[in-house]
Amino acid sequence: MVEEASSQEPDRASFPVSGSVACATCGTAVDPLRAERVRMLQERFRYFCSASCAGSFDIAGLTPLPQPRRRRPSDSPFVIKTALSTDERLEARRHIATELNSLIHEDGLDPAGFRETPSATEPLAPPEEPAAGAHAGAADIGSLLLTLAMLGGALGIALLLAGDSQAALVSRLVVVCVGCASLVAQGLMGDRDESEPHPLSVLAAPVLATITAIAGTLLEEPMVQGAITLSAVIVGMLALSLWLVRRARRPIDAERARIAALLEHKSQRVVGEEIAPVRARDLRPGEEIVVDDGEIIPIDGTISAGGATLRPWLTASGSVECAEGDIVVAGARVLTGRIRVVVGWAGYDRTWVRLTNDPRRRADLLAPLPRAGRLIAERAAPLAAGLAGLTSFAANADPMTIALFALAAQAAVAHPAIAQIAALAVARGVLDGLRRGVAFRTAEALDTAGRVSMATFCARGTLLLGEPEVANVEPIGEHDASTVLALIAGAESGASDPVATAMLRAARARGVRPDGARSHTAQPGLGITAVSSGGQRLVVGSRALMLQERVSVASAETKINELEGLGRSVLLVALGGRLVGVVGLQDGLRPGARAAVQYLADVGVEPVLLSGDARETCEALGRTLDIEHVRPEILPPDRGEEIRRLAAGGGSVAVIGRSPVDDGALSAADVSVALSSAGSTTAEWSVQLASDDIKEAAFAIRLAHDTRKEARSGLVTALTPAVAGALAVTFSLVPPLLAPLAATAAGCLALYRARGQGSDRN
Repeated sequence: MVEEASSQEPDRASFPVSGSVACATCGTAVDPLRAERVRMLQERFRYFCSASCAGSFDIAGLTPLPQPRRRRPSDSPFVIKTALSTDERLEARRHIATELNSLIHEDGLDPAGFRETPSATEPLAPPEEPAAGAHAGAADIGSLLLTLAMLGGALGIALLLAGDSQAALVSRLVVVCVGCASLVAQGLMGDRDESEPHPLSVLAAPVLATITAIAGTLLEEPMVQGAITLSAVIVGMLALSLWLVRRARRPIDAERARIAALLEHKSQRVVGEEIAPVRARDLRPGEEIVVDDGEIIPIDGTISAGGATLRPWLTASGSVECAEGDIVVAGARVLTGRIRVVVGWAGYDRTWVRLTNDPRRRADLLAPLPRAGRLIAERAAPLAAGLAGLTSFAANADPMTIALFALAAQAAVAHPAIAQIAALAVARGVLDGLRRGVAFRTAEALDTAGRVSMATFCARGTLLLGEPEVANVEPIGEHDASTVLALIAGAESGASDPVATAMLRAARARGVRPDGARSHTAQPGLGITAVSSGGQRLVVGSRALMLQERVSVASAETKINELEGLGRSVLLVALGGRLVGVVGLQDGLRPGARAAVQYLADVGVEPVLLSGDARETCEALGRTLDIEHVRPEILPPDRGEEIRRLAAGGGSVAVIGRSPVDDGALSAADVSVALSSAGSTTAEWSVQLASDDIKEAAFAIRLAHDTRKEARSGLVTALTPAVAGALAVTFSLVPPLLAPLAATAAGCLALYRARGQGSDRN
């Protein structure tokens, strides 16, 4: 439908059909050929009616972005002039189609049939996951089938009291067949998790045992009573074990589903100067989104504009202030403010879903101990059955006896608890870490962190605040304290490291004007050299720098040792080749530093203090924190080699630091634990923290140790009685039915212990 154009001024967002365009600031109609000012911003020309409009327009004004508004009828882009050329008509029609699609999506409609789509605030289902109702229905049906299987097995055993008549025999066989059929139906039609062993390995024993019992009944074998009893025990015990394992896994699955659902809200993607709703699963790295008050950030990214108060991850209890350049993780909630975020990781690459929901990287599938348990249940069980059968055959047993002994060994080793107990421990450990803002990069990183024997702290910024304060200024010779402070402030005036900041702050606080030094040359890890305003060579730094510059420090040796004995860093000042002052810098301990050392001691990991300070300073800090192993006077460029020397002594070495300051040491470690790095795209550290809490960094190592210990102990608890029972059956030391009973009892014990260990972890 074509109507005559209205006389109103064209809206900035409407199609420019006349020769004029809207002023980018006030919206006044402007002839683009005669515009007062023209600017190129974000790959678009902007036209302004006056110089004042051009000056008042700011690209930062695009943040916060304007919300898409519902157009008024008078603003409709469908109002075009009738007197248009053919090319203009084609362009107008293309524009109308674009605007129509835009309006349809703004109204919450699906273009295919104009179906209503979910609102922006309505949580969406996780990608490639069935709805919660489907999960609940599948769980209910599976539980019902397992209950029927347990009842079938229990009745098959209880009917032994009815005697050995033919009717009692047939009744027992019928209920066992019903239980086996329920078990098979649940295994083939139920909702199977990837951590479960293949259904054939689990169902082989009950199905073959039931078939053996049926064959024995038809052939009137003398051992038919034993065959029916064994099949009833296998069916009942297997159903009970499956039910217990799935009950133990239910909270883990629920938390996974909750994480996936919370991270799948609609987002607001930046398109030019507008924003458009988009599903979180459709976002790609490099795109930009806008997040408002109360919304959850659905991706890992970097804040590109704006500021906000955030709850830093899904289950965080506190809040932090974030600004441009800060890293945020998927699941962080904006409490106040509005920000623009550049997407870094999306989909299954996000920190909070990488090891929990990604089928290619799930820790409970790929970690060594869960894989070992699954492989034992799938591949070792047939070997155990074959060994038992061969042993019985060698003893000249009849075919029925051979079959029963082989099936008993198969049922004992192919047990659900053996296959999944380690996977449950690993999944629980990963989720416990995420609750505290600790994310492991890969399943291998989690396992390696669980074998760490030595953890090295890069002292500055981890155990220490990294914000030193000037404690005292000691002049030497004819210079006074103000002159020494002025020389240091002048030398450090061009630097931005914590020491320079502390010196400049101290100079301002004491009203000291920095010396007009020039020709600054930084010596990484040592200090700085310059030329003072008087033309003399100025050196500010450590004892090593003074030695390098051939400056004697003998006159201040006593004072230096005194300050270092107090745990203070010493900064020396030399002018014209002579020492003129000594400055003591005091850095406070970070909150949680003592708890971090204690976490490591709890799991037998040796803490190591790595620092560029003098030995006396490091030893004083070590005494405060009960760290005996110190590595002093190690400059940042040399720390990677020092970590390799530690590793060469045996064991696995972890480094706790922050990027990029400690990148050298982190890169050389077997396990790198980086503070405030979760969601970052710059490096792939083994353990990434969403906070800068040193206590949580040490907790990550303790968690990995505890998780590996729980997985190993659970697997041993479930496996040892099962293997012992299978071997006892193999050599005819016990009746066949004792093997599956022993495996089930061991599985129940392992699951009970795992439940207690998970609830006790803090």
